[in-house]
Amino acid sequence: MFEHAVKNKINLTRDDKKSDFYIAFGISKAFTYPVGVLITSILKNNKDIKISFHIFIDNKIDDKELSRFKELIKFYNTDIIIYEIDNSEFLNLDDKEFTVAAYYRFAIPYQLKDLTNEYLYIDADMVAIRDLKDYLNIDLKDNIAAVVDDFILDKKGNPILLADNKKYFNSGMMYIDLKKWVEYKVSEKCIEILREINKFPEKKLKYGYEFRCFDQDALNIVLKDKVKYIEPKYNFLANISLKYNKNLQNVPTDTIFIHYHGFNKPWHEWCFHHLARYFRDYKEISPWKNEPWDKCPTKYRQMRLYAKFYIKNGNFIKAMYWIIRSILKKYKK
Repeated sequence: MFEHAVKNKINLTRDDKKSDFYIAFGISKAFTYPVGVLITSILKNNKDIKISFHIFIDNKIDDKELSRFKELIKFYNTDIIIYEIDNSEFLNLDDKEFTVAAYYRFAIPYQLKDLTNEYLYIDADMVAIRDLKDYLNIDLKDNIAAVVDDFILDKKGNPILLADNKKYFNSGMMYIDLKKWVEYKVSEKCIEILREINKFPEKKLKYGYEFRCFDQDALNIVLKDKVKYIEPKYNFLANISLKYNKNLQNVPTDTIFIHYHGFNKPWHEWCFHHLARYFRDYKEISPWKNEPWDKCPTKYRQMRLYAKFYIKNGNFIKAMYWIIRSILKKYKK
């Protein structure tokens, strides 16, 4: 399944020099621009090491986006390899809130296993503000991955895990021992769980959890005793939804990645949280600097946030429009 998930591969390389660090992403086409800004931020902060980026994307990448990645190759010593995925093996794992691209992470190890022993998986809704040198000092020992505690969700997490005083980690950043991942069949075990609860929803009770973050929940179950918890600086979770605006989140000086955790993102027109500036600053120096902001929400929670945006700005007619749209979205079958 995983070895044959890729239907086409595009290699964008500057030279034949071996890379010092490997980073992988699993995205839908809608996240091509955010991941491009993220890669720009990483390269800007890591000019003295060669990083190899591996982008797993649904469908064929647009020529316009491909030219932008080629532009990065011209200015930075890096490799960018794009894997166009065959979605047929993943479609029955999709859910209402998350795209099928969230599950590409399970195919990544089988494409990178001949390239490196360890790699960094990160979500596309992040930005780097420091170099990655601290990653090179992480000792996984017998663990499969290094992760960061999801302080936002762990109190609402899997009762089985919490009953054993186990933490709940955020899977948006995982520093992975590739060999151990493959040997332990992490991808296969997660897919098995997700297929089971997709076909038989009542079996969620078997795991004691409602599965709100499907791939992340499965990973927490499979890896509950096989991860090393590291400092929040590796994955600083920043919720930039409107309700968090008054709670000014200060970014610690040692932070490596800011993770825009939640439904509001810094590339949304209606996002005016002060932490969005980090992403927007890197956008201005990236090949995506002229990319327009996302103007129309497509998900229920985003529509509710958009309505609040207009209420805050005194435009009650548009606020009511988006409230109605959100209600229709919520109850649409």
